[in-house]
Amino acid sequence: MGLPIVGKVPCELLLLGYIILQMAQGKNWDPERMKAAIEAVRNKEMGSYKSSRVFNVPQTTLERYVKDRQKSSNKTVKTKLGRKQVLPCEAENDLAEHTLLMERKFFGLTMADVMRFAYQLAVRKGIKNLFAREMKKLEGNG
Repeated sequence: MGLPIVGKVPCELLLLGYIILQMAQGKNWDPERMKAAIEAVRNKEMGSYKSSRVFNVPQTTLERYVKDRQKSSNKTVKTKLGRKQVLPCEAENDLAEHTLLMERKFFGLTMADVMRFAYQLAVRKGIKNLFAREMKKLEGNG
């Protein structure tokens, strides 16, 4: 017959959009509840499934945090998402200003140009970095 329609949008697309939105939001659980859930599982008061339901936290995230026994529940919950910052904020701002200045002067910069500028900035300021010297750009980025 076809897909069920909700306001001219197939239900599967609405669900997919909701899932993508949830993934994009990242940590949308309460850190205090997550700490309590981790402690409950580590102290064997309850399993991960029950603990995730009682404390209203994602089960898979809870299980991953419970496995990492080297970190306390406090440190585990405060872990930042995403990649680690390569350049300090001040250096990143300098790079952004330089890139915008070049743009205002009508120099069309490519991603490789910006990565090369970032490398040069890190070297000039003596910042420890993950840039490949031969390529003068971040390793693993095209």
